[in-house]
Amino acid sequence: MAPDNEKRKRYDRQLRLWGEHGQAAMEDCSVCLLNGTGAGTEALKNLVLPGIGSFTVVDGAVVTEADLGNNFFVEQRDLRTSRAACVTRLLQELNEHVSGAFVAEDIAQVLSSRPDFLHSFGLVIATQLPSRELCEVARICADRSIPLIALHVHGFFGYLRLALPEHVVVESHPAHAMLDLRVLAPPAELRSLVADRFASLAALPDAEFSHVPYVVLLLHAVEEWSAAHAGAHPSSYAQKKEVRALLETYRRPHLLSDTNIEEALAAANTALSRPEPSRALSSLLASARGRLSGLAAEVHAATARGEEAPAGQRTLLSFWLMAASLQAYVAGEGGGLLPASGALPDMTADTATYVQLQELYARQARADVAAVAAHAAHIASLESLPSDLAPLAELTRFCKNAPHLAVLRFRSVEEEYAADAPVAAELTRALAADDPSCAILYILLRASQAFAAQRGHAPGFADADVESDMPALRLCVAEQLKRLGLNGERPCPVSDDWVAEYCRWGGAETHNIASVLGGVAAQEAIKAVTRQYVPLNNTFLFNGSNGVTAVYEL
Repeated sequence: MAPDNEKRKRYDRQLRLWGEHGQAAMEDCSVCLLNGTGAGTEALKNLVLPGIGSFTVVDGAVVTEADLGNNFFVEQRDLRTSRAACVTRLLQELNEHVSGAFVAEDIAQVLSSRPDFLHSFGLVIATQLPSRELCEVARICADRSIPLIALHVHGFFGYLRLALPEHVVVESHPAHAMLDLRVLAPPAELRSLVADRFASLAALPDAEFSHVPYVVLLLHAVEEWSAAHAGAHPSSYAQKKEVRALLETYRRPHLLSDTNIEEALAAANTALSRPEPSRALSSLLASARGRLSGLAAEVHAATARGEEAPAGQRTLLSFWLMAASLQAYVAGEGGGLLPASGALPDMTADTATYVQLQELYARQARADVAAVAAHAAHIASLESLPSDLAPLAELTRFCKNAPHLAVLRFRSVEEEYAADAPVAAELTRALAADDPSCAILYILLRASQAFAAQRGHAPGFADADVESDMPALRLCVAEQLKRLGLNGERPCPVSDDWVAEYCRWGGAETHNIASVLGGVAAQEAIKAVTRQYVPLNNTFLFNGSNGVTAVYEL
C-alpha cells in the first residue's frame, strides 16, 4: 500500500472531521510537554494517536510510586528512572509516524541555560507548574505567539487554561449552518433555468411535478408573494408563514408522493434569508483592512531590522488579507451579500436536474471566489505583501465558510495572575450560580499555589500535616480573595469545609481527573493547531466530586 493511502486509511475518521489540510497542520506541529504527569501524558496520547508531527517531553522528575498509580505511561521497572524518558518511550509506541524526544531537566533549568528553547515549538502544554514558572513560560509563549495550554490536577479538581495568540477560525463547523440557496437573490443563471424549464408549475405532468426541486418551488412561491406585496421580499416570521401557505396550494391531492412540497415547507424558514453578513461578521470585516495594514507594517519593520517573523504571522496576514478582500467584495460586486457557498443540499429531483443545479451553484461560487481573489491581489500589492498569501484553495474555503468566521483574543496568564487582574466580575457571577463549586475550587487552587510557593509543598501533602496546614491555607485564601477583588464578599465564599477537603486531597493527581482533563486539553489543542472549530475562552474547570464543569473568561 502506498504511504499516502496507508495514512488515509489510518486517519480516515479524523480526516472526515478536519480534512487533509487540517491533518497537514497536525503533522507540521511540534508539541512541547512540560512535565510528564498523568494529565500531561493523557493529553499527549490524544495528540500522538491522530498523528501530531513530533513531541518533546521536558521533565526533571524521576518515576515515583505515585506515578505508578496515576500514569499509564510508566511501568514498575521504570521506578526511580527519568520520567521524561519513560513516557516518551511508551508514547512513541502508539504511532510510528510520530517522533518523540525528551529533556530530563525541569523547565526552569532548561530556560536558564537556553532561553530560546521554547521558540521552535508550535504548541506548549504545561502541567502541574508552580505559578511563578507558569507565568514565565506564558510570557515566552505570548512573546513568540505560541499557543499554551496549562493543566493542573489537585485531587478531584481539574483546571485547564488556554492562552492563544490572536486566534482566527475559518472552519468553525457550526452545528446548524444556514442554507445558502439564494432564493431571495437568485443568480441570473438560476432565474434562466426556472424560466426555461419550470415557468408554469401547473402545466407540468404529475411525474415531472413530483420531481421539481424544492428550491424551484420556493422561488415560485416567493415570486408570487412578492408580486402581491409591491416587489418586497418576505423577512418576518409571519411573512414566511404566508409563503408556506402558498406552497401548500401547490399540492396535488391525487398524488401519493409530494416529498418535494414537504422539503420546501421544512426549508422555508432558513432558505428565505438573504446571505448578508451578521452584525458580528460585519464588525470583523470592517476592521479587516486596518488590521491588515497594521500587521503589514509590523512585518516590514521586522524585515528591515533583520528579525524573524513570529510563529503564526503568515496565517494572520493571510486571514486578514482574505477578510479585507471579502469586505471589498461585499461592498462592491456582492451588493451587500456574501459569496455563494456553492453547496446544494440533498433534495427530491431527477438526477439530470439535480446535477444541473449542483453545477450552477458551483459555477456561481467559483465566480464569486474569482472576484474576491481579484480584490486580494490588488490589496496585497498595495500593502507590499507576497502575492501567494491567499492561494485559491484557501480562498475558496474562506468564502465557503464566510458566515461563521471567528476571531478570538485571549487574556494572558500574566494578566490573570496580576494584582489588578480584571476577573472579579466573572468570579462574582460564578460564585452566585446555583453550583459555585468550580469557582470556589479555582480560588483554592490560587491559594494552594501561594501556599506551595511559601512552603515548598502542596497543602496536606503529608498525612500528618493535613490538620496543621489548614490555618495556613485559610490565610492564603484570604490573601487570594483580596488579590482577586473578592474580599468584600460576605460571608466568605470559601468555607472551612472546602479548605479541609482541599487539604485532604494533599495535591494528589488522581488518574480519573487527569484522564478527563487530558481529553479536553487534546481537543482544545487540535482546535488551536488546525484552526478549526471554536476553542473555549479561556478557563475550563472540572469538579470531579460531583461531575460539574464550568468555563470562565479569567
